[in-house]
Amino acid sequence: MTNSTARSEALAPSSPPTTSGVEAWLASAHPSPATPYGEWDGEARLALIPLGRRFDAVRIPAAVAHHAFASHDLPVVARRMARHLCGGPVIHDPAGSRYYALVPPGTAPHWRAPAAQCLGEGTYLGVPRPDLTEPDQGTLCSYWTVPVPRPGKLCQVPDVLTLAMAGGALADQDEGEATP
Repeated sequence: MTNSTARSEALAPSSPPTTSGVEAWLASAHPSPATPYGEWDGEARLALIPLGRRFDAVRIPAAVAHHAFASHDLPVVARRMARHLCGGPVIHDPAGSRYYALVPPGTAPHWRAPAAQCLGEGTYLGVPRPDLTEPDQGTLCSYWTVPVPRPGKLCQVPDVLTLAMAGGALADQDEGEATP
């Protein structure tokens, strides 16, 4: 007699990773870690989380990101961004035409790229629920264009700086060519 049940369970695809560890890590950045859970269940599905404790955020205008990745197609930009930022987490705010790359805390005071602004201590960021990974054209709510892969995983500052500098230079060049 063979154990076909054990074999079929071993061959079954694994279930998607749970976001509870990521949720807990994001929530731990808030002075009251229970608060983000209630906010994520609200209509906007965003929690206002203070920056500077677990992460800072580089606000990148969509035009800069789209120039850096030579595309306005959101899935293409998301794939290229994920590859360039080595899977570091990025929020897309389609209503505000911005991306927010999460970087290590303490980055903001040292940031020197004019094409993107680094936000840190004293600023709150609207952080979507970790399972919101697709754009919603009806609401234009923020979502994770590059989801948080695991608690504590952040973008590397040199990678984000390269994106901002290259995209900013290309955007400036296009702007200069369009002006008579």
